[in-house]
Amino acid sequence: MKSHVKLLFIVLTLTSFNSQAVEITPLLGYRGGGEFIDLDTNKRHTIVSSESYGLILGFPSDLGKVIEVYYSHQSSRLNSVDVTLPATASSVDIPLTIDYLHIGGTTPISEDKKLKTFVSGGFGFTYLSPDISGLQSDLRASFSLGIGLKWPISERISLRLESRILATLFNSNSALFCNGGCSLSVNGSLFTQAEVTAGLAFRF
Repeated sequence: MKSHVKLLFIVLTLTSFNSQAVEITPLLGYRGGGEFIDLDTNKRHTIVSSESYGLILGFPSDLGKVIEVYYSHQSSRLNSVDVTLPATASSVDIPLTIDYLHIGGTTPISEDKKLKTFVSGGFGFTYLSPDISGLQSDLRASFSLGIGLKWPISERISLRLESRILATLFNSNSALFCNGGCSLSVNGSLFTQAEVTAGLAFRF
């Protein structure tokens, strides 16, 4: 089973927290940014900006706050990485999927009936999976911060627009996607991306 399908399955099972009050928001978005700096060569390897999709499960709590499970998936590629694998050129673009799974929530900025604004955030994991045989996937801790708005369309449906900064934690001099002879040593402790999303929030 694909890694992002596994993560989505985990997210969906979390609806059992509170079946009486749940908000489901399918998301479409665009994610940009993100680069790794090779410690050995000082070369920058960038993530190609591309579309993303995901899902937010929300569980309303007190004072307008919402507890949320956030999942987002991106299919992209990592540019010009030097690898040492059989039948592979020394420098290749690596197809790469990046999945985020966070638990967090939103806090309201305003509670206007026609337009609700909020701050969002969460903590969880990033799963980076290169699509080249012989390279190993990586699971890292991460967090996100964002700001957004909800525009009620009806009593149970709202348009949700949001922007987030997604940050993945690394130890300095970490090695990525390595299995056997491959090595990409990362200089730095934070990998960041920015994402803009839109979706319809359905409240049950």
